[in-house]
Amino acid sequence: MSALEQKLVTWFQHPAIQAHNWDVSLFWQAIDNRHPFGRLKIEPRELEVLFAALMEEPSECMAELNAESLARGDYMLRGDFLAANARRHELPLLTRVYVIEE
Repeated sequence: MSALEQKLVTWFQHPAIQAHNWDVSLFWQAIDNRHPFGRLKIEPRELEVLFAALMEEPSECMAELNAESLARGDYMLRGDFLAANARRHELPLLTRVYVIEE
């Protein structure tokens, strides 16, 4: 598990995140019943920005997501969009991560 993924697991258990009553399976695919935090289903940087905004913590991924959006010429910067959704207590559509099984 990467440092970012470990951070997300820790943050998920924070009261500001738990207040939303989101099930772990919304963001992670369980390994088994004892390990609900298996593989992330969604882009971890997006989840980090969302959680950071909800917890009112600085995000380490927002600038990178915004720079990628700017380079693509997107209408709205992705990091800013995710943070704005969090401040409105909305869950935006997050980018799904597809992992190829070996």
